[in-house]
Amino acid sequence: MNSIIEALSLLTPYDVNKCKVRIGHNRDGGYILLDDFAERLTVISYGIGNEYSFDEDMAKRGLNVYMFDHTIDGIKKISDHMEFFKEGVAGVTDQEKNLYTIEDHIRKYDLMDKKLIMKMDVDGAEYDAVGMASNDILARFDQIVMEIHFLDRIGDEGFRFKFCKMMRKLNNLFTIFHVHLNNCDNPQRNFILPGVPIACLLEVSFVRTVTILRYPSMTLYPTSLDFPGFPAENTLLWFFPFLPTSLPLSTFVNYEERK
Repeated sequence: MNSIIEALSLLTPYDVNKCKVRIGHNRDGGYILLDDFAERLTVISYGIGNEYSFDEDMAKRGLNVYMFDHTIDGIKKISDHMEFFKEGVAGVTDQEKNLYTIEDHIRKYDLMDKKLIMKMDVDGAEYDAVGMASNDILARFDQIVMEIHFLDRIGDEGFRFKFCKMMRKLNNLFTIFHVHLNNCDNPQRNFILPGVPIACLLEVSFVRTVTILRYPSMTLYPTSLDFPGFPAENTLLWFFPFLPTSLPLSTFVNYEERK
């Protein structure tokens, strides 16, 4: 039990000293960023499908958006700021499958000197794509917003290892400033391990820690910026590690010994 609680603690959100803004539709496909970007930033967007209002909104703001998805043939382009590539993201480049690492995409499209924002919704490929990326590459992003999938598998040791590897790498450079339970395919997207509630599919927003001041979270999620992906009520994140609390992690880690 302790290893699961310790893993979940890597999802602890913080309050920060900058305002948030919703980008994209008021349903699945919209994400929360800090309202702290300008035209000099470039967006790398992984996982497009048939819903890319996030990308359209960023393009309307004057940001160049590089859109990657190897599972579709194209998009309806509404702006010259949008560029689509039939390529996916992975931990290791495989050109025959049209899969590339984050670093190879940055180099391939000459983005090494750009300040970047990343959006990622790739149905579990995030664990290798981000977990195997170098710190130098990840540090090129000012903000990252991503969907983290399959958290109901956190009880599996192999899955937990990959999850922790990715999250520790991100937390070394970034601060989580927003979380939302995505119920896009089920109005009750949570799962109960013995004694531990789990949010199966999370939208998580990160900002590079050196660019903000952060404080212990006093925010109850969902917020007024959040909308359910499924036509139902938003799900309250009333459980660890999302509920505002001043209790130390050791209080939760030692739960097994106290019960």
